[in-house]
Amino acid sequence: MQPKKLLFIINPKSGDNDKSYLERQIKSFCAKNNKDYAVFYTTGQNDLEKIKERQSEYKADTLVACGGDGTVNLIAQIVINSEIQLGIIPLGSANGLAYELEIEEGVVESLELILRGKTISMDAIRINEEFICLHLSDLGFNAKMIREFEESGERGMLAYAKAFFSSLVDKKTNEFRIDFNGTQQTIKAEMIVLANASSYGSGAVINPGSKLDDGTFELVVFKPIPLRDLLSLTLESFLGDIKNSPYVEIYRVEEARIYCHEAELLQVDGELKGDNKEVKAEVLKGAIKVIS
Repeated sequence: MQPKKLLFIINPKSGDNDKSYLERQIKSFCAKNNKDYAVFYTTGQNDLEKIKERQSEYKADTLVACGGDGTVNLIAQIVINSEIQLGIIPLGSANGLAYELEIEEGVVESLELILRGKTISMDAIRINEEFICLHLSDLGFNAKMIREFEESGERGMLAYAKAFFSSLVDKKTNEFRIDFNGTQQTIKAEMIVLANASSYGSGAVINPGSKLDDGTFELVVFKPIPLRDLLSLTLESFLGDIKNSPYVEIYRVEEARIYCHEAELLQVDGELKGDNKEVKAEVLKGAIKVIS
């Protein structure tokens, strides 16, 4: 369905780029294509409720997330299980879901795609009956790296790289019990990923063969990795060959429970959700209509 009435939600703090030009580009593009539109800027204060209120007044058929994965996730919470479409203008530091959907980072290119792209009904993962994951969530190493990144106050891929190497110093192993597909396993791991997608925004593939609309998600378990093998595992991930690593196990599931021996930091689509000793996850099939 081609959008007729669009509400653009702009996160002015996402990424490291200047967004002063963005509203002018939106105005020019919508005028050229004879589209009704409105703009909403997030502030970090009660954004979800404020956007819902604006949408109830404006009644757009398409909500456009202008920001990173956190902004996309915020809008998904509004359009989930509805006929409202989700459009994306990727302006964050990593833009993982946009990368997965092969959405270009240029504003004009993203706007063209929103008007002329196709709409797919993609899955989501509901976590602990509270959070919605569209892309990747995890417990362990990556969540701690995101905390390091946020505490640095820097933005962009270089800041992610700094946080990655800094987090290597403190990488730890935890014991987990995971229940899935009628089985139960107790494992030691440095990270467990709840993967609806195949790769992080950096391009590192951790879930080869994943599909956003297959009605399942994957548990990706990273076993303890000796430092001497970390470089080769990193290279394998960028080559999409991680499934052959002896340090990685991948399980396709529709729901799962993870019990942590020690509470682990959880991140959902790049947003930290605190320490958790138990995580429940279930797939929501075809819950989000996204333009790609």
